[in-house]
Amino acid sequence: MRKFKVFLTTLAFVWLWICGFWAIYRYFGSGAIAWLGLLLNAWALPLWMLLRSIWPEKYRGDQRESAAFAAVLAGLAVVLLTDTDRGQPIYLAICNLFIFLVYLFHLSAVRHPDMPAVDSRFPELVVTSCKIWHAEEYARRNNFCGLLLIFLRGRCCADSRALIAELRELSPHLQKRGVGLVLFSTSPASDWGGSGQLAAEILQLESGACANLPFVVAGGAPLLPCSRTTAAARPSQWLLDSEGVVVWRHLPHNYRTPGSADLLRSQLFRLEE
Repeated sequence: MRKFKVFLTTLAFVWLWICGFWAIYRYFGSGAIAWLGLLLNAWALPLWMLLRSIWPEKYRGDQRESAAFAAVLAGLAVVLLTDTDRGQPIYLAICNLFIFLVYLFHLSAVRHPDMPAVDSRFPELVVTSCKIWHAEEYARRNNFCGLLLIFLRGRCCADSRALIAELRELSPHLQKRGVGLVLFSTSPASDWGGSGQLAAEILQLESGACANLPFVVAGGAPLLPCSRTTAAARPSQWLLDSEGVVVWRHLPHNYRTPGSADLLRSQLFRLEE
């Protein structure tokens, strides 16, 4: 099912790009305004996601991708108002709207398996070179009174990189409280170039390790040239005490809403209880 979702997502974006080029071709052939509306309708989502991927700190998204959604609807409105013959542009624009909604509310959804519960010990994880990472041992070795663990989907995910940018503002609050920040993903640490000013440990999970199965989705990475692995981490956030016990967790149901720095800051009080 995961590979099927990745395939459908790739197919959807290829279709939208092709539909946009077809609209340009037909516009120069006929001059009908409806084709310009179809162009806006088709390219709104791909261009928005491209902007978010290139400048994740500037262009922020949400679960409904409001900016792209508004452009898709605007393009559909132009088509409905100008295509009086009810020709090809109307059917293509409605099809593109359906693709957009499926992408938003199904293809971007995250289904978490049984995860460590609050008040339970966080499990051991396997990082690169098959090394075992243990929360309690890590906190004791670095003299932390708590740990904030963040699982990032991957380097090619704009939302993961946008969260990295937000975490720079959270770092002083963590240092003041003596909380260690650890970032996990299936991408190498060298891929997170924007984390240089972030006081955090960045670890790469072994995608095939049994201990990591609840946190890693095999075949869940997007089919992009920049993807070095076919696995992706399930976005989640965990606040642990110095003994490695979970005091709070956030398991988002959509990978485009991994949780903000403000949400994390608001939960730090739990370490004082």
